[in-house]
Amino acid sequence: MKRIILAFGIVLLLATQSFAAWTLTPSWVSKYAHYVQWKVICTSDGDALAKTDLVALMPAGLKAVAQGSTMMILKVSPGLTTVAPDNTFTVTLSDAQGAAVFTQTAVSNTADTTGLSLAKDFNQYPTVSSAFYLTLTDIGTAGDQVTLYFECWVED
Repeated sequence: MKRIILAFGIVLLLATQSFAAWTLTPSWVSKYAHYVQWKVICTSDGDALAKTDLVALMPAGLKAVAQGSTMMILKVSPGLTTVAPDNTFTVTLSDAQGAAVFTQTAVSNTADTTGLSLAKDFNQYPTVSSAFYLTLTDIGTAGDQVTLYFECWVED
């Protein structure tokens, strides 16, 4: 009986898939008057990142400021050395209804991509409301990282 239980346990262990997930870590960078900069460190699971709500992941203080802000500029900084992405990739941002409001293809995996106007696709700067979604194509191996820096305007 013990052998049957042991064999069953081994079969279950071998049949179970490992479901790793991306790690997204939003945090403050700086605030000056009406300008706020925040970032999201994105650590890959070795596959593409499905549409994920950044607002839901924000710490309370950042969420209170980011919601209602006008997103203006994006800087993408790939990880260095052991966490450098293997591939160029695409960044897509979507509004609370899930509609893509910004897409940048062929983002460099070796150098910073700066000065990306978030108004280029939508013809208007998007705002953060109840949700703000991020989608990334596969950047490479599990553990590879990119950091997205958002500069936004916050009204009084």
